[in-house]
Amino acid sequence: MAAASTKSSASKSASSAGASSTPAAASAPGFQIDQEKLLQTVQTLQFGWFAGNLLTVLGFALYAFTYLGFMPLFYKKLYKPFWLLTLLGVLISFGILIFQLIQKNGPRMGLIIKDDNTHYLLLGGFLLFLRPYVILTLVPFFVFSIFHVLAYLNGYILPIFGLEKSLASKYLTSFVSANNAKSIQVASGIELITLVWLVLRMLAFRKRSLTPVLVYLVFLKKRYEVSPFTRNYLKVVKNTIDQFVTDLNQPILKQGWDHIVHAFAVIDQYKLVHDYSAAEKAE
Repeated sequence: MAAASTKSSASKSASSAGASSTPAAASAPGFQIDQEKLLQTVQTLQFGWFAGNLLTVLGFALYAFTYLGFMPLFYKKLYKPFWLLTLLGVLISFGILIFQLIQKNGPRMGLIIKDDNTHYLLLGGFLLFLRPYVILTLVPFFVFSIFHVLAYLNGYILPIFGLEKSLASKYLTSFVSANNAKSIQVASGIELITLVWLVLRMLAFRKRSLTPVLVYLVFLKKRYEVSPFTRNYLKVVKNTIDQFVTDLNQPILKQGWDHIVHAFAVIDQYKLVHDYSAAEKAE
């Protein structure tokens, strides 16, 4: 489960980094800042991960405001810095996760290349370099970062202010628990929609449109191999088209669709990072 692993990896990192090094603050009534815990928290690597996710959320929000026309005319010209800010946050947050993975398991390339965080780190790097300025490509990063930020706020920031048992903390715990898996599934669907949009841009001969399609195709090939969500979405699409072609009862159309399905099957035989079919058989 690719995106799920991303979320899981991030959540586990958030629970492992800093928690063991911060002593429990003495309980005190009302609003109070535990300065010792604050100092210890900001010195952890995991706080850098949180800062990266916060940059992603802030950068995406500003970019979206300019994209949707909510910004004054002057600020609309800042969409490029906002794009860079978003992806800088992506590189920081996912880069830290990969660094922690290497710290824990050593520089094992087979393990690193299969890790979900590697896929998103590479995609973020390509988007930063190619700069297609397509807002859909940033949405999955925004979705992940929102939940990472909320989880970190609840687990580490609120306790610094003595609010770990507050109503806000209970609400955050409930919200993240109820919607975490849903957010991963939604992000997987958005990734497929993004590919469709990128292809349409390419067919319309938009500037910087070909290379992003190729990059996203490779990215989704890797996602397909490691993410059940992505495979399930594509299975639904295939079954829907199968039924549509059958109902039309046009032999030429059906033959063409069969050729497309066969081509995808041939491509699927060549695994980039993970042989999911072998894993499914083993189960």
